[in-house]
Amino acid sequence: MSRWTRVAVVVFVVLLVVTGGAVLYFSLPFHGTSSSVQAVVDDPEVSVETTDGVHVLSPANGNSSVGLVFYPGGRVAPDAYYSTFAPVVKQTNATVFIPKMPLNTALLDPDAAAKIQRQNPAIQTWFVGGHSLGGVAACQYASSHEVEGLLLFASYCNTDLSTESIAVLSVTGSADTVLNRENYQAATAQLPPTATFHEIQGMNHSQFGSYRGQRGDSPASISYDEAHRRVAEVVVEWLGGEFGGYVIRGCDGIGWSISN
Repeated sequence: MSRWTRVAVVVFVVLLVVTGGAVLYFSLPFHGTSSSVQAVVDDPEVSVETTDGVHVLSPANGNSSVGLVFYPGGRVAPDAYYSTFAPVVKQTNATVFIPKMPLNTALLDPDAAAKIQRQNPAIQTWFVGGHSLGGVAACQYASSHEVEGLLLFASYCNTDLSTESIAVLSVTGSADTVLNRENYQAATAQLPPTATFHEIQGMNHSQFGSYRGQRGDSPASISYDEAHRRVAEVVVEWLGGEFGGYVIRGCDGIGWSISN
């Protein structure tokens, strides 16, 4: 075997190991805690089902004409957001669709919402959103598809939506040290001037879901239950409880927020 052949073999093996390691890494997502998932499954006011990899939380009464497709954060499983959105479903009668992404990375399938919309013709009004990297994918989808609003959790857009007629709510946590604050601030110019921004004091990155072990995150000063209560309060207020006008209560180009 020649020297260059040996080098080629070594490079191939290294690439194979690195690729295999990356696939394994992204194939093992953060799940919601068993207690948080079970609490929602047992909730008589919320229906939970999974079809073709899409986790669906809907009002038990079946009366829903508004849908939100929510893209999970990188390496986060859909069930990690059950306890985040169950209160929203109960208070607004919206249906929340959380698709499982290829290698748990929403950027590999930013158009996942399109199939969900096609398969649910009873839903008349659509929102899209996402957490962290999932929010980036949601921005991409919103830039090329018709949706009523965009919901961002600890995320920002890499696509210019500043001239789009779309309602936007961006929620962050003050204890989140995963979100790149400099990039986040710079990307606010990518959003419409009516976008609403809200920061929840004491909340970290992983508390947008119910998972643990997020690398680089800081300890939170509030509980997961309290974080989810505050998130639901902000989202429900933004939606207005009535899905007719979708008026963003904004002013001064940066939006209106609720104090907690």
